[in-house]
Amino acid sequence: MLSSNKPKKSAKKYFTLKEPTPVGIPTLVQQSMRSEEKSESRGLRFNLGFAELSYRGQGQFLYFYKRKGSLKSGVFNFDRRVALFTALIISLIAASATYGFWKKRQHAVALAIADTKSGIGGIGRLETGKIIDNPEEIMSNLVQMEEDEKIKDQLMGVIEDKSKEEKEANKETVQKLQYKVKRGDTLKSIARKYNIKPESISGSSRLNEYQDIKPGQTLSIPTRDGFYYVVKKNERLANILQAHKVTLDKFMAQNDSVNIDLLDVGEEIFLPGAKPIRKPETWFVPVPSRIITSHYGHRTFPRSAFHRGLDLKAFYISARAAKSGVVTYSGWLGGYGNAIIIKHDDTYKTLYGHLSKRLVSVGQHVRRGQVVGRTGDTGYSFGPHLHFEISRNGENVNPRKFLKGLRSRSKKR
Repeated sequence: MLSSNKPKKSAKKYFTLKEPTPVGIPTLVQQSMRSEEKSESRGLRFNLGFAELSYRGQGQFLYFYKRKGSLKSGVFNFDRRVALFTALIISLIAASATYGFWKKRQHAVALAIADTKSGIGGIGRLETGKIIDNPEEIMSNLVQMEEDEKIKDQLMGVIEDKSKEEKEANKETVQKLQYKVKRGDTLKSIARKYNIKPESISGSSRLNEYQDIKPGQTLSIPTRDGFYYVVKKNERLANILQAHKVTLDKFMAQNDSVNIDLLDVGEEIFLPGAKPIRKPETWFVPVPSRIITSHYGHRTFPRSAFHRGLDLKAFYISARAAKSGVVTYSGWLGGYGNAIIIKHDDTYKTLYGHLSKRLVSVGQHVRRGQVVGRTGDTGYSFGPHLHFEISRNGENVNPRKFLKGLRSRSKKR
């Protein structure tokens, strides 16, 4: 028989060989690892340190953990029933915690009024643990605690809230009194008599800041701090209150009859707690001649030096304050002879030198244009004139920058 050269058909493979599973690693873990190699984005993995959790989708979780040197694994299905059970457990825990905090709060309140020990603000009452059920005893303890709070506030310097009587008294509408000035009266003494501020009298009486009062003069005096304001043309209440920092509630408490929507020109309203707004004063030339005989700056006569002020032509006439202020010096001042220094505010001071006569004293308030002395030629002087200086924040400045209408001395004689 002739042998056939056709290749023999290979036997059918009914079995496939698989790689042996490493010892200690379950098949489920291998499948999980292969599936992760195919697509890392299929699920989420959480490493908890002692175990690892992998979410595979459709509520299925794979967990792995190591125990006694071998790796353990399993499958956990998180279906709707498990989700409802978990939510129920969380709700019960939250409700239990809330109830516990509420009971603890109620117990603390009961302890706070449980004892009659003396103390400030309840100190000592939290020590006994005694709970009082008698309503009368509870009320008596509450009254005692309020008294203790008052004592504590006094020790701490806390200002107590005004009593109902004081609040009712504050609701009373302010009244305007008329006072006739007597000899020896001052704004401060009158204000002290009525227990108000001097600005309340000067503002209500339309006085300037440093204006003197005279015997026989009639002043308007409010019964509380604040002043009576006269409404001007085109003024609105909102702008007036904002400028004087007064709230609408405080205003209405003292002006219940005022129509806040329509103010009449010349209408008088009361601004509680406010002070009159003073317009900035302009500078006043201290002598009427306005003629400069020696300028500010370096000069050679009568000696080579820097002249820190202006010499103004003034032949034994009145010298007046350039602005309102307080006299801080009145006396002999070396080469300046009789001199006066006036402090106008925290910024400016003025000096008046070579006076023949001084008419004001230290501490006296003077107003703008008031006569403070008489010019002359005392001290280091070569003829009657007024030496006038201005200092700003302690530094001399050229008075010509502040005084208007000054001119140099004519060359004609």
